[in-house]
Amino acid sequence: MLEGIYNKENIFAEFAMQKTKAKKVKFLKEMRALKDTQPSLFKDLTISKKQFDNLIVEWDQKVPFAKMKADMKAREIAERKGEE
Repeated sequence: MLEGIYNKENIFAEFAMQKTKAKKVKFLKEMRALKDTQPSLFKDLTISKKQFDNLIVEWDQKVPFAKMKADMKAREIAERKGEE
């Protein structure tokens, strides 16, 4: 893990270094635990514990964000039908 105060750029960079879903979930869990124990490291980052929890749940699924993508596609189709 990177040391120091976390900001959006280095969180994204470190997350991108994780090559598997399991490693991404582990990283998110570590960040969530760190947010609990040392919140001052995240003072420049506006991410809540709940948002970390939501990301952990999504990345822990077989196909991350599948439901969200399906909902977006259904909404786009409904909007197109409404325009016709």
